[in-house]
Amino acid sequence: MKGLVLFLCLALARVSLALPAASSYLSDNDRSRLRQVLDGAWDVTDLPTIHYGALGYKLLGQAVPKPQELCIFLGTKTGETSPEVLFHLTNAWKAVGTCGSMPSTAFAKKLNEVASSDASPLSDLYFAVLGLKALGQRPSDVPKVVKNIQGALKKDDNALSLGYAFHVAAAIGAEGRAIFDRIQDAIAQADEVDGRFLQFEGGLSITALVVSGTFNLAAAQNKAPPINHEQTTKFANYFLSRRSVQTAKGIYSLLDVLTILSSNKFLLPVAISLEGTSAVSSSNPKVLLKVSDVLGKPISSSAVAVIAESAKGSEDVVILSKKKFETTQDKTVFALNVFEEKPAPGQYSLTVSATLNQADSRIPSNIVTTVTIKAMCAVTITSFEIGTADADQTTQPKMHKVTYPSKLPSVLEADSQQKVVVRFQLVAAGTTKPLVVHQAFLRLWNEKSKQEIIFNAERDASKVYKFDMDVGAKDPDFGFLSGEFHVDLIVGDAIIVNPLMWHVADLKLSPPSSESKDTSASNHAYLYKPKPEIKHMFREPEKRPAAVVSNLFTALVCLPLLILLSLWAKLGINISNFPVSLSAVGFHLGLTSIFGLFVVFWLELNMFTTVKYLLGLGAITFLSGNKMLSQIAARPKA
Repeated sequence: MKGLVLFLCLALARVSLALPAASSYLSDNDRSRLRQVLDGAWDVTDLPTIHYGALGYKLLGQAVPKPQELCIFLGTKTGETSPEVLFHLTNAWKAVGTCGSMPSTAFAKKLNEVASSDASPLSDLYFAVLGLKALGQRPSDVPKVVKNIQGALKKDDNALSLGYAFHVAAAIGAEGRAIFDRIQDAIAQADEVDGRFLQFEGGLSITALVVSGTFNLAAAQNKAPPINHEQTTKFANYFLSRRSVQTAKGIYSLLDVLTILSSNKFLLPVAISLEGTSAVSSSNPKVLLKVSDVLGKPISSSAVAVIAESAKGSEDVVILSKKKFETTQDKTVFALNVFEEKPAPGQYSLTVSATLNQADSRIPSNIVTTVTIKAMCAVTITSFEIGTADADQTTQPKMHKVTYPSKLPSVLEADSQQKVVVRFQLVAAGTTKPLVVHQAFLRLWNEKSKQEIIFNAERDASKVYKFDMDVGAKDPDFGFLSGEFHVDLIVGDAIIVNPLMWHVADLKLSPPSSESKDTSASNHAYLYKPKPEIKHMFREPEKRPAAVVSNLFTALVCLPLLILLSLWAKLGINISNFPVSLSAVGFHLGLTSIFGLFVVFWLELNMFTTVKYLLGLGAITFLSGNKMLSQIAARPKA
């Protein structure tokens, strides 16, 4: 019992110490594609493209195209004073390498002015210091540069600003140690995506700027950066997911940061990925895994042990465990014969661990990843039967056996009173176990009319595929055609190596009877003839209350008005100021008409008719009232 507990503890400890691997690496095909993108984007009249493109060519191990034209163009930019232009100019001049000596004195003077200025933003500090680095110089006043960086970060410490600061601090050397502590702040701003990627807002350029600046600053301080292996691997996964980048700057950023991740002395992300196809079969029984750095190179000079921890199917059935991969001629590729375990066809999750035989401080002792593989097989058709029967099932179907790849020698005949019946079973080659596939279809094809109809073959509980076609019910699908049709069986699936289309038999359909054709035609005409017009029906009015109740309610409603008129009569109504004009008369008549319309609406009109009349009366009342009020307002002024 104690031994079992100890074993479980050791297993849990092994799992807890295991760290993930990168899911891919930069392959030769990726490099070739990036080279093609650079060739297409190459422009000898655009300075940033020359800068990043030349560095990209160097990282790909390729010569820079058209060096003479580049040198002539760069020579025309020596009078520029912008720190950004000088940054691109000095780095492009250095990357091309065949343009002679740069006017270093003039460039350095201007760049030092920018680096020492309190008013320089962090981006200009980056351009100035990195431009001086391309000249092989340091800023003339390094403490001032450090102070300017710290002041700029107090105002804005987003990921872009921190990335600039890391590169500047790395370029000035040991004096940049004050910025080293900000690395942890930058990594904390990274966004995790799908549990597999880490990136910064802004995409590839900003993420590469921060990560490359982090490792460059760590190298300048000779101090491991505050970032763990799992975070580094997630950054690497993000960069590798951006291999389809289409700009010169993006290509340089990608190649530069992947080169740093594969060559730094602190952390080395390991890539474990399938090499070649993920499908294995009896003719191709081995799974090939590539274990390398993110550039596809060996991760260490020492030997690597790769173990298949387990392989689970869709029902969590484990088909193998603790199997060691064999080495191949390529030091980064390892092979395992999966078909020794005779796996059932299907998909499997293969958990793999890689360990080094000698300690390497850059790499964890145990790296684990999971890849998906497919065990494939050849499919065999057994007990295929085809025949006809009465549609009303009064008689048993008359079946004919057909053996793949032969065809039924006789022609089947069926009319509108019959049905075509097919039964067959699929098994994996060399076994008797029934096989379920994604695609099992019957196709009926008329060679003369070029018409085809495809039907799905359904399987029952015993995994036997069945197909019943009532000819009379399917006549409209064939357009009431008759004649001879090819019957083809189509079988396909992602796990079979021999998808097939088998011409099983020929089927002759008799012309449909006039009665069934007329019935089908009438049904077809009914489906497409105009339907009765749909008219809006208003709701029936509710039952009105008794006349006594209505009259009492009307009296109560009118009572306040009668009280108002009586009070006006008692006080005396002054109508001498009533403006005698067309607008005044129109306003009062319009207002009275609106109240009258409401009464009629209550008695007999519907809402739509009332709104139509109200629009006309409202417009007249509004215009007349506006004119009347204007006249009343103007009278005191007169």
